[in-house]
Amino acid sequence: MRFVGRVLALFAAVCIFCTASGCLDASTTPSEGGGITAVDLPEPEGLTLAEALAELDLLGTEGGLNVTGASLHQVIGNRVDLEGLASSWTLGLLDAEGGRWLTLGAAGWQEVSLPAPIPEEELNMTELLSPEEIFAMHKDGIRAAMDRLNTSTVDIVLADGVYTVTTRSDAGMETLAFRADTGEVVV
Repeated sequence: MRFVGRVLALFAAVCIFCTASGCLDASTTPSEGGGITAVDLPEPEGLTLAEALAELDLLGTEGGLNVTGASLHQVIGNRVDLEGLASSWTLGLLDAEGGRWLTLGAAGWQEVSLPAPIPEEELNMTELLSPEEIFAMHKDGIRAAMDRLNTSTVDIVLADGVYTVTTRSDAGMETLAFRADTGEVVV
């Protein structure tokens, strides 16, 4: 039993010595600019809504997210440029089990939890203009809002038959609304 006590005492002494020598050692001077090195990764390429929906269809056929029987009720595009390319797309779907939110970003399509209701009105994308068509029709007005607020992207929401384009920055926020079937300005 005495032998075990001596081993434990020796082990404790070694641990204390190692800890103390690490603390007493002269610190190394960090390289110029600090000890953190910035890693600049390229921005993921933007996708149109049609490209995002095609990726979702492909994922479904490969056995990924199952959206069979789900209907589309809301579309949200984040950081969308004037060509209609978004850094992420979020879809509000309703199926027999209730509402689901799917988002496409750098990691691909994923189901996410959003504390927001999904609109009742189903969207039939074959009867509606695409975001790219809305941007092409109203490029001057959207660009003017972007210039006023000094930003290069907007957010776009499609729900209840209306596209809402929101331009925001530290300088403020402007919102434009357009009918999704005709592109007419909604006042």
